[in-house]
Formats: sequence, C-alpha cells, structure tokens
Amino acid sequence: MRRIINTLGHSLRHTLGRTLGKTLIPALVALSTGTGCAAYKLEPPAGFAQVYASDYGAHMKANDNVGLRINVFDNVKGGTLPFWSRDLVEKLGKRSYALQGQSPVESKNGVVGTRFDFSYTPVGKDEPPRFYTAVLFVSDKHIVVLQLAGHEQHEARYSAEVDGILAELKVRGCKVGRKVCKGPQPDTLSTPAPKPAEGGEDEPADEEEAAPAHGEEKKAEPAPTTAMLEAAATFEPMLDAG
Repeated sequence: MRRIINTLGHSLRHTLGRTLGKTLIPALVALSTGTGCAAYKLEPPAGFAQVYASDYGAHMKANDNVGLRINVFDNVKGGTLPFWSRDLVEKLGKRSYALQGQSPVESKNGVVGTRFDFSYTPVGKDEPPRFYTAVLFVSDKHIVVLQLAGHEQHEARYSAEVDGILAELKVRGCKVGRKVCKGPQPDTLSTPAPKPAEGGEDEPADEEEAAPAHGEEKKAEPAPTTAMLEAAATFEPMLDAG
C-alpha cells in the first residue's frame, strides 16, 4: 500500500510540475519582458489609413489631407498632466498657435487626459488657416499625445470625430496605487494674443532680428513639422497633415 501511495504521489508531483511549467513560467516571462504591453492601443478609425505604426507612435491619414498622429514619450519623475499641459500650451503659443478650447477627456480604459483645440495661420505663406487638436494623456511611464490636424475648412467634420477616436484608445503605463493616471485636470490655460504694431503690421522684436548685419543673410527659421515632446524639451506640433 505504501508503495502505491508513493507512486501516486510521484506521478501527481510530476504532472503538476509539468502543467505549471507550461502555464506559469511563460506568463512570468511575458510579464518580465513586457510582451504585449505597448504604451497605447488604437486601431485606425473609420476613414483613416495607417501609413506607419510602432510602439512609440503611429501616423494615419484621411482624405482632405487631414492627418492623425500618436506620439509616445517616456515620462519622468514629477511629470503630471497639469505639468505637461502647461508646457504644451506655452510652447505652442510661442509658435503663434491660438488656443480655442480645453476640455477633460478619458481613454477607453479610464486614463484621464485633456483635449486642446488650436487654430493656426501660417505666417508669410500663401496657405489657408489650419486647425490643430492635441489630446494629452500622462501615465506613470508614458506621455501619449494624439494629434489631429488639417485645413480649417475641414475642422467641423473631423473635430467631431475626436471623441469617438478616444473611446477606442487605450493608454497604458499606469502603476498600481499611484495617482498619475487619475490625477487632476490642469488649470484653465490660454495662449497670448498676438500684438500687432501700430498700422496693423507686426513689429519686429528688435533691430538685430529685423535686419541682418551688413554682408550677412538672415536664415529663415524652420517651421516645426513633427511632434517632439521629450522630458522638458520643446513640443513641436504636427503642422504637415499629409
């Protein structure tokens, strides 16, 4: 009888060990390597074609030369939704973007974010005004910026789709017991109003900026073309919707 019990015990331990090896170990490996845990998840919305995607961003395009982009950046200690919101609005304001609206939003999985709607008119170019929407989410690990941009004439149609897009967006990187993903909204922000000089023309900041020195050619300041939000570095919006 003892021999039978020992045999059954050995068989049971062998079977359990083999089962756990097939289920528990792969699960632990997946957790340690972060497999399947990209910073965001969003399928191309209806009417958009995805032309590029990675763990750190995606570029989607609709008709009418309207672009949708997602950019992901690593967050830093102390980085919160109010902190990055102020940084974003201040730096866009310096580039002549005018904040038209600010509203709280949530991702599909309940991460708190803020939507900012801007208008922008290219300076010194024969181009129509543009709309630009930036939706900012901040988790413990990541900063996720969803951007929608295009010519002003298409704003009403595509801006109305933002809520539906956010309803399908998942933002990851939240830590258990931390409050970053559920943190407070930023204060009501604003961009400075343009200051035209007398006569209705913009006044240069100073003489050096107004006219280059003799024999020197003033180089045009490059327009920002891609989203760049790196720690405390400059945020540059997506100007080219194509």
